[in-house]
Amino acid sequence: MPKSQRKAWAVASPRQFSSKASRQLKQRKPIHPSSLLRPQPSPVRPTLVWIDDYAPGLAVYKAIFETFGFQVLTASGGRSGLDLVASQPVDAVVVDYDMPEMDGEAVATSIKSSRPSLPVVMFTGNTVVPGRVRGVVDAICDKAGSRDQLLATIRGLIGDSSPRKPVMPAFQADYRHEQQAVA
Repeated sequence: MPKSQRKAWAVASPRQFSSKASRQLKQRKPIHPSSLLRPQPSPVRPTLVWIDDYAPGLAVYKAIFETFGFQVLTASGGRSGLDLVASQPVDAVVVDYDMPEMDGEAVATSIKSSRPSLPVVMFTGNTVVPGRVRGVVDAICDKAGSRDQLLATIRGLIGDSSPRKPVMPAFQADYRHEQQAVA
């Protein structure tokens, strides 16, 4: 920048540089410091209880579904999952079918006996689920299926039709691998 322009810039008055944006800023009401201390209302997040005996899977699904705006409470067994359902306000339960001690059918039956309107999704990798289980749960989703299908099923059961996008990606992977010549 030439010296003549720098000098003009330095001696210019603030009025010469006023714009619509700066006028709008001047018109805003000042923020009172006490308003910063008041808790702001947080959006209501549907709560899921996820019951599965495979701990790494619990961590992954918790992370994925929390990015979609759910609060996810996890339990690594049927009894601890039932305790969560009894002690927390819950919108839906996702339960694995094959678990030691108390399988998904027993968990779903117990939930439906105490809270029949609470949606229960059987989330299983088992390809054969007995017909009696289908009569207890509200939906069955395959673990090998798409995450979007599971998400749509849960949202449909709890009546959440909002097209929320993930807050952040659960993970990113770059599948583009370039071949390298080996000499």
